Amino acid sequence: MRLRIQDILDLNDVSYRLIELSDRAVSVNDVIAYSRACLDPREICKTIIVKMKTQFYALFLRGSDKIDFKKVRSTIGKSTIASKEDVLSITSVEPGAVCPLLVEFPVIVDKRLLELERLNFGSGHHLYGVEIRTDDLKKVLVYKVADIAE
Repeated sequence: MRLRIQDILDLNDVSYRLIELSDRAVSVNDVIAYSRACLDPREICKTIIVKMKTQFYALFLRGSDKIDFKKVRSTIGKSTIASKEDVLSITSVEPGAVCPLLVEFPVIVDKRLLELERLNFGSGHHLYGVEIRTDDLKKVLVYKVADIAE
């Protein structure tokens, strides 16, 4: 099986590792439990979709961090976490599989995420994650950096 994310990474000459999962992962704990590969839990990241009126944003942060909505408000305005139905409608995947490189709306990266050596995140498929070097993120994603985590 070839994933769309692989085409994007190959096209941009970004080295990556696909992480196969034994079951559908939704949370960081699921990724740890279901991963068929050795990975560093500190490098697991999550993409949370938020909605501000009719505009969506992807918040990309470390898996262990929580969103600070006061900080998000100062960055994009008042927003709420998108419903499961909204996420499925705008990304074609359910929460847990969202890939920040595949969304078609603005991505905000928490500044703490950029301190990591590698990033392990959703690939757009529930049974695979992808891992890249943090330095390569700028090759494949246009994003804004902000302080959005607690």
